[in-house]
Amino acid sequence: MDDSALQKFHTDGYLVVRQLVSQSTVNQVFDRIRWICAHRSELPDELIQIEPSVRDGHKRPAEFELGVRKLFRIARHDLFFRELASDAAILSLARSLAGRQLILAQSMLLMKSPGVSTIKVWHQDNAYFRLSPPRVIGFWIACDPVTVANGCMHLIPGSHHCGLQTHSGPGDEYACEQIPADEQVVAVPLNSGDALLFHGELLHFTPENQTQLRRRAIQLHYADAACESGAGPEGFQFRPEIEF
Repeated sequence: MDDSALQKFHTDGYLVVRQLVSQSTVNQVFDRIRWICAHRSELPDELIQIEPSVRDGHKRPAEFELGVRKLFRIARHDLFFRELASDAAILSLARSLAGRQLILAQSMLLMKSPGVSTIKVWHQDNAYFRLSPPRVIGFWIACDPVTVANGCMHLIPGSHHCGLQTHSGPGDEYACEQIPADEQVVAVPLNSGDALLFHGELLHFTPENQTQLRRRAIQLHYADAACESGAGPEGFQFRPEIEF
């Protein structure tokens, strides 16, 4: 990562890296999602989280996979994703932004399937982790092409400079209490394989998928191994997945 990219990241709190992941790897991700869904009865309960509208019986997708909201802590539970999170190119970028000694703070695969998805409310990821100092970096890697219509990331450039904001609400509704003004918001469309790198205290949200197209994205959070974690929201337990 050159000096201009580093400066942009530190100023704006985010950076787009084109084609960080190959299409071959993306295809393997899709294969692995299908395998996990097919073998769900054999896997840990926390790995597969269902969309609320599907879980409550209000919506019935054509197949099980289309009702999944996220695959949670994927690197902890699956070797393929553990190896992906340990990729040398990804770790090199993470080290340039967070520090030489890293932990994988959390890994997820965010599904946002058509017809059942909801918004992910405005929040800062470090509001969950409560890492101090806040040397935590998110990698949001698009597997499908990601657009405004199907739920790309929306963010507030520079908002990481303001520190942690007050959050409240249960589970996936844990939200920043002060909603940003529309004119501050920047949408970040991505092609398959592109990655959005963002600071753990950057304000962001994703809208619901309003198309008939899939919108799957991998999210990996890396942090300086020297960070200490405080008390996050009720029901959230911080458990680092890998040490590097």
